[in-house]
Order: sequence, then structure tokens, then C-alpha cells
Amino acid sequence: MDGNFSRWYSGTWHIVESPIIRTATSLVPLGWTGIPCEKNGDPLKVDVSGFGLHLCTLVQARVNGKWCTTTVESFPSLAPYSQQHELQPEMQKMRILVGAPLRRPPKHQILEDGLMPAFLSIDQSSVDLKLKQQNKSTEVEDNFVYPDGLSDFVVFCTTDFSTVAKEVHVRTRRVRLIGLEGAGKTSLLKAILDQGRTNGTSNVETFPMDVDIREGIAGGLLYSDSTGVNLQNLSMEASRFRDELWKGIRDLSQKIDLVVLVHNLSHRIPRYGQSNTSQPPALSLLLDEAKSLGVPWVLAITNKFSVSAHQQKVAINAVLQAYQASPSLTEVINSCPYVMPSAVGDSLSWRTTNTVPDGTNSSQKLIFAPINLVRRPFQKKPAVLPVEGVTALCQLVHGVLRSNEEAALQELARDRIFLELARERAAAGDANRDAAAKSNSVTAATVGASVGAGVGIILAVVMGAASALRKP
Repeated sequence: MDGNFSRWYSGTWHIVESPIIRTATSLVPLGWTGIPCEKNGDPLKVDVSGFGLHLCTLVQARVNGKWCTTTVESFPSLAPYSQQHELQPEMQKMRILVGAPLRRPPKHQILEDGLMPAFLSIDQSSVDLKLKQQNKSTEVEDNFVYPDGLSDFVVFCTTDFSTVAKEVHVRTRRVRLIGLEGAGKTSLLKAILDQGRTNGTSNVETFPMDVDIREGIAGGLLYSDSTGVNLQNLSMEASRFRDELWKGIRDLSQKIDLVVLVHNLSHRIPRYGQSNTSQPPALSLLLDEAKSLGVPWVLAITNKFSVSAHQQKVAINAVLQAYQASPSLTEVINSCPYVMPSAVGDSLSWRTTNTVPDGTNSSQKLIFAPINLVRRPFQKKPAVLPVEGVTALCQLVHGVLRSNEEAALQELARDRIFLELARERAAAGDANRDAAAKSNSVTAATVGASVGAGVGIILAVVMGAASALRKP
């Protein structure tokens, strides 16, 4: 079948083509755990672009090999027709919300024998193989990072006559941590990944402190750590960060969607040149690069308990004022267990009061022995303060990215459309070159044959004349 079918319009029958899906794109939902519509997770949104989408009467989705519920959030209107009742070449858009997996297989499941022979049937395995072959490109390398649960993501659009399928291209948004050496970036990254692996319950033993971790996925986001900023060559650091941001503008797989500035509350704020409070902070040079490209940023103040409670407010306000940060976009956290110095000092003071000078004899040591037995049960243990504020920071990051989600969805769909058009133009160019090569070979063969025939005629005439001259 060629994919053209008849449909009744204005009292006459007209040829209707099958819908064409050019792109199907989606962002990894915030709070993604591997299953669509999990608790505290955002819905899975799919933007479909193509032609003839208004003809679709059934939309299905398969995620990680499981059929899921689907809801069409925005359906395209009927395409405009000309006086000759021909479709206008206008690209249509449709948004699909993919829900939880179905408890039972769908009634209209797309199987090899599920459709009548007169209609188009689709084999799932062949669809996957064809889609993977179509998505392979020698020009553009796919560097996108996919979380667990989105390895097999295909949407199916069914009309009255046919079914078309398209593999969904998914992008994971990136969050970049920047800060000085010792600001607590690595500890914060490990705390975020720990919470992502334990579903909101902090477990510091999941990632030991001696393990070097640079990036990881948590809550549907890719968090990446960076080396400490070198204040001795700040201009080079800013230039390197600018190149990294611009790389994401050219390639969405490397785009940074949000920057987290990490500052240790116990550290002084480095300034330009000399340590003058009137000068802006040194790290503001990197923030300016992000602001110039419209990349949002939030402030994370670590090592919360390093400053006493009555001094925390003053120290935090000083940091907010220095970086000109909004309190609504700032979180004060403690990313790793903190041992209170006062408690340790008390325990050490007990030991020093109960120790005996080196010059005392054994009899004098026995005199102090009962006192140690009485005080030792009441000895204070070091107070270890737990991880605090990491969940609030993740919620802040999710809130900022959620406000920019619509723009990110449109950007991804537009990027994939341009990529598909580039691939089609390249394929058309190759086809034209092949056709030209074939036509040139045919023309050469025709010319060779005609030349050979002409030479044969000339030889025949010459031989005939020669034989006539030899006759008496």
C-alpha cells in the first residue's frame, strides 16, 4: 500500500495521506524514579510535530517495554484546505501526557496480527530496529544522557487507515556546581545523589567521602561537579566557563540549564584585587557569564553549623549582599555530618582533668581510679549534626527549572526539527548525486553505442566502395 486513502469531503471523495511524524521530543520529568507518574514526580510530556496529526484517533505510548496511559493535552485543529481541497504544508503540533503503566494490555495494542490485512500492521521489534537505523547519523553524535527507565520510548498514532510510530528523543537537564576549593561542592553532590538513591532519606554511607564523583543523575537531573576556581588566573577560569556555556548553546546535549553557586559559610568572600568590601566578589565574574546567556542560578551556602547560631544570620546576610542573591533563591545547608567542636572540647576536658601527672606513682593513680569510674558514665559524647537542607535545595532547583520548562520543551522540539531537516537534505543530496552518476553512466553508454554504430556504418561504406572498385 502506498499510504494514500480516500476520505469524503464536501460531497466528493479525496485522497488522504497518512500522518507524518517528524519529531517526538520530551524532557526527563523532575523527580523521575524510573516509572511514569510516580509519587512526587512531574508528568511525562511528549511534543509531537508533523503533518496530518489531526487525523489521529488513537494515541499510545510504550515506555521501557510497558504500555502506559496517554492523554492528549493539546490536539491540533483541522488543517486548512485550499479551493482544490488540498492540504496546506503547515506543520502541526500535539502534546501527549504519558501516565502510569497499564494494568492490562490495551485493547487496540499494535501487534503483528492485531490489525486487519487491509490495514497497515506494525511489528514492535521491526519498528524499534527501523527507528534506531533512522536515528543513526554520521554527522551528529548523540551525547545525550538517559536515566533508567527511558531506554525504550515510542509513541504510536493511529488513524482510520494506518498507524505511524516514532521514537521519542529525551533530554536530561543539567545542573552545574561552581565554587572555590573547599566550598563543599563534592560533599553537596554526594548528598544530592544519596537522596536520589534513597528516595529522600539521607544516607552518607552510600557514597564514601574518599570516592571521587564528578556527576550523577538524581531526581531526573544530571548534576555535575567542577574543579575549584583558581583565583590566581580568574580571567582564564571565566573564559573556560564561558566556552562551556556556549558549547551547550550549540549542542543541547551539553547545555547547562542551571548553575548552583556553592559558598562555605566559614570562608571569607574573595574579592577582585585586594580584599576590599567595595569590590565585587571574584566568583561574580563567572556568574556574569551565566547571566549574559540567560542561564538561571541559585546560591547554596554550605557548612551551616560552622558558625554559632547567634552569628549565622549576620554571616548569611553578608553573603547574600555580596553576591546580590535573592533569599528566595538561596538555601543554607549542611551537606555532610558535622561534629560540634564544643562537645569534643568538653569530652577532652574531662580526660585532661582525670589524667595524672607523669611523676605520680602507682599508689597515687589508685586514688584517682574511683573518681574516673564515677565520672566516665556521665562523659559527654561528641555531638554529630546530620545532613540538613539538601532536600530544600533540590526543591528550589526543581522550582526554578519547572518555571523554565515550557521554553526548554520548545527549544528541544525546534532543535530536533532542524536536525531532521538537515538529515533529509543530506539524504536528498546523496540521492541526487547517485541519480546524476547513473544518468552520466547511461549517457556515456548511449554515446559510446552511437559512436560505435557510426564507426561501423562508415567502415561498411568504405569496405563496400573498396569492393566496388576491385570489380572489372
